[in-house]
Amino acid sequence: MDTIRLMKSLKEESSNIGTSQRSVVISKIANKYYKEAPKSDEELLKFCEQLIAANNMDLFSIATLWIKKRTTIIDIKHFPVIEGWLFKYIHHWGTCDQLCYRVLSPFVYKYSELFSNVLKWAESERTYVRRAAPVSLIRNGVKSSFVVEYDLDKVLIVVENLEDDPHHHIQKAVGWLLKYSYLTYPDEILDYLRKNVKSLSRTTFRYALEKVPKEIRQEMMKL
Repeated sequence: MDTIRLMKSLKEESSNIGTSQRSVVISKIANKYYKEAPKSDEELLKFCEQLIAANNMDLFSIATLWIKKRTTIIDIKHFPVIEGWLFKYIHHWGTCDQLCYRVLSPFVYKYSELFSNVLKWAESERTYVRRAAPVSLIRNGVKSSFVVEYDLDKVLIVVENLEDDPHHHIQKAVGWLLKYSYLTYPDEILDYLRKNVKSLSRTTFRYALEKVPKEIRQEMMKL
């Protein structure tokens, strides 16, 4: 199937699904048509960019699912293309998060030198580029939906670089990062939260405590 017909088929199938379990249905569509996707990594990236540029959340999801499936794309030579998408196409927290945990996170975890890019994202004037800094350190988990297995010192650098950010989507993202970091570093994260309760926004602090046992969470919320 050529890419024009493939694009048409994906648009038609995604436009005919209801709202119930939409993400499950989109995943099935992505799996169904993956065998028709371009075979070379470079051509797949080009086609996925067309899906992303269509400004359609379903097509965006299919693109990120395909890249997640094509593990050979997680090669440093492809990173400039992926990072370019972050700056060019990401204007919403939903697309930001999908791009991060399905695509950017595997790059950031595989190539330690990309942490410098993460720090640059945290300084961006673009809200959802800044959001990508904490969310890219969160990856899909096995025992839980998400997990943070990144170096804790670097995690906290990102937290501190964004702790004064006034945007609620950044505050929530920082809290999300701390929440899943707690699963890996429970004692260290609780200690950090106790010491920094005054410098973190209440939104961040509340989100960070969501995985903490109820008794401890109630105690911490009184700080």
